[in-house]
Amino acid sequence: MANDFGEYLDQLAGNQTMRVLHMTMNGIAGVAGIFFIVTGVASLFDMYKVFGGSTVPIFYIVIGSLVALISMVGIAGSIKRSQYVFGTYSGILALLVVVQIIGLLVVWLRPFDVEDKFSNVWEKMYENDPDSIRYIEKDLKCCGFTSPVDMPVPANCSVKKKFGFVRGCLKPLEHEWRHSRHMVLWIGTAMVGAQIVALGMGAELARRYKNARQGYQRVPGHMEGSPLIRNTA
Repeated sequence: MANDFGEYLDQLAGNQTMRVLHMTMNGIAGVAGIFFIVTGVASLFDMYKVFGGSTVPIFYIVIGSLVALISMVGIAGSIKRSQYVFGTYSGILALLVVVQIIGLLVVWLRPFDVEDKFSNVWEKMYENDPDSIRYIEKDLKCCGFTSPVDMPVPANCSVKKKFGFVRGCLKPLEHEWRHSRHMVLWIGTAMVGAQIVALGMGAELARRYKNARQGYQRVPGHMEGSPLIRNTA
């Protein structure tokens, strides 16, 4: 009976294609949300988090979790064909989209020049945690901060066996930072775009299901193709 009623509402409101598209958009947004969660968790345990801090990774985890959760709510609304679920989903998603747009703008407007910030971090590590500098130098194949004579570990790393790198680490660090920034911007933009489309579809589906239910309740058992007629025939 429930399946017949749902199929009847779809036929009455013409919702089947929109439901599939709505679930697809929420699926895309949900996958992007999981990506943000994984990125945030990985960043918290990454050696390079000292250059960016832990605030951004935690923000990624929170936003990714909310996006994945609300995407599941949207998919559940499509499966259940519930105007109430769609209404709740649309209201929460609208707020979440605004927060994400603000977050993307903050990331986009952050200055490219991070040399001073990275220099301060490198100097603290040079004084208190030289092993981290050694790890970074091996990983990025560099020596010292701006050059092999700028706070290198070991002091002769540009000629030392197993090192021998003649470039400083600033440029590779900036490259990694910009690459991560661009990846977050592109995936975040795609995620917000999918959510905006899903938001519009969710609101429209809620409206259609509401109208279809009202029409069904006004003339129960008398509309052509009604599941009540099929079940009582």
